[in-house]
Amino acid sequence: MHALVAMLPRPDAGTVKVSRQLLEASDWAVLFTLGTLLFLLGAFAMWAWLIWRRTTHPAPHVKLLMELEEEQAEREARKMTPRE
Repeated sequence: MHALVAMLPRPDAGTVKVSRQLLEASDWAVLFTLGTLLFLLGAFAMWAWLIWRRTTHPAPHVKLLMELEEEQAEREARKMTPRE
């Protein structure tokens, strides 16, 4: 950004004085924007972690249902195979 400002010609009348209140307000606006960005990034990271956590470490009742489904599939597989 500073490189682009250096290429612009200086105005003949000089630059406009900006009041201290506007500078302070713009500083707070930048800080608020950065804070919002960091908050959203943190919320997205927490959401991604929660999804990862639920898929890799399911709740006990979900784990029990998964084990029951596996046992039932094994029983059906044993019934399908002929005994020798």
